[in-house]
Amino acid sequence: FRPWALALYQYRQRNGLADDPVQHCISPAGPRHLMDERGFRMIQDRNYERVYVMFGGGNRNWRLIFLDGREPPDPEEVVGTYYGYSSGQWEGDTLVVRSSGFNDRFWFSNGGLPHTSALQLVERFTRSDYDTLEYEVTIDDPLTYTRQWTASWTLEWMAGEEIAEYFCEQ
Repeated sequence: FRPWALALYQYRQRNGLADDPVQHCISPAGPRHLMDERGFRMIQDRNYERVYVMFGGGNRNWRLIFLDGREPPDPEEVVGTYYGYSSGQWEGDTLVVRSSGFNDRFWFSNGGLPHTSALQLVERFTRSDYDTLEYEVTIDDPLTYTRQWTASWTLEWMAGEEIAEYFCEQ
């Protein structure tokens, strides 16, 4: 952590995460959108060379990952969004996604890890078998952290489950 980020993280912990934006219907984003208990679904559209990620958590959110070879834009040149601007490519059986252009209004982890609009992610999605998705993310935000760092977890397919309609209402 940079000193300001550590202080903010510690404040959020002492505060019991009471100021979590999700409690005010602000979208979970970054890696956090894959942690929501309501699930998500990834759909590859080969006609338009893109992947749609649809989330069960809050107000019918969805994310778009371009597979047409474009590069993510320079974060200095775009208005930041919750899901950023993502482009991906297949490396064997792994979808590698590079994202930038985030705003700083969301927490990208359930534990309140801070970030700035300089955040850039490299995500790796590997379906190691029919029921298992391996997820790895490298976080690069030089204004918040002193170095890049990586986290990973495994997601299990829930057979027969559909994403239910859910709207966040205060």
